[in-house]
Amino acid sequence: MMDFEGYKNQLEKRYNRDMREILHDIYIARDMGPSVGAKHLGIPRQVFLYYRNLYNLKELKHQLAAQSELGIER
Repeated sequence: MMDFEGYKNQLEKRYNRDMREILHDIYIARDMGPSVGAKHLGIPRQVFLYYRNLYNLKELKHQLAAQSELGIER
């Protein structure tokens, strides 16, 4: 099994994008959860969670959800 950095390098090479952009697309734009997102990317869920937390995407997703509930545009 690869370490977190190994999975990051593999995905960045495959998608030719930064890991944060990849996860933002999967987790926020496509609204996939950690399990579905990890399966879609072909990585362990724990790796997905590690980078989601590293990039504070959970907080961002909650902020965007709260704004949409209030009718606030981005």
